[in-house]
Amino acid sequence: MTTPQELKAIVSEGLLSFPVTDFDAQGNFNAKTYAQRLEWLAPYGATALFAAGGTGEFFSLAPDEYSDVIRTAVTTCAGKVPILAGAGGPTRVAIAYAQEAERLGAKGVLLLPHYLTRSLP
Repeated sequence: MTTPQELKAIVSEGLLSFPVTDFDAQGNFNAKTYAQRLEWLAPYGATALFAAGGTGEFFSLAPDEYSDVIRTAVTTCAGKVPILAGAGGPTRVAIAYAQEAERLGAKGVLLLPHYLTRSLP
């Protein structure tokens, strides 16, 4: 388990990367191409990779896809680069996502603010 001090060092010491989450033509998470993307990115020296992050993917995922994304990222990058998982939405939902990310082995959470979930008129 990563301590808060270790996590602070991870996010303070280098490049943080937000890899795009892969989807298929039907809009479903594509674990195979996502794993390939992560394998390609992992050796480039990022201190952490964000899974289900703030570049739109988190809000495009069904709850079961969220688990698949985090699981794929953690498994693919084990021993290479730590995974930080996106979490957000209503408070209790965000807590559930954060707990799921921890259960799946993510080293930290990027808490996404609720105001990213809708457009303003």
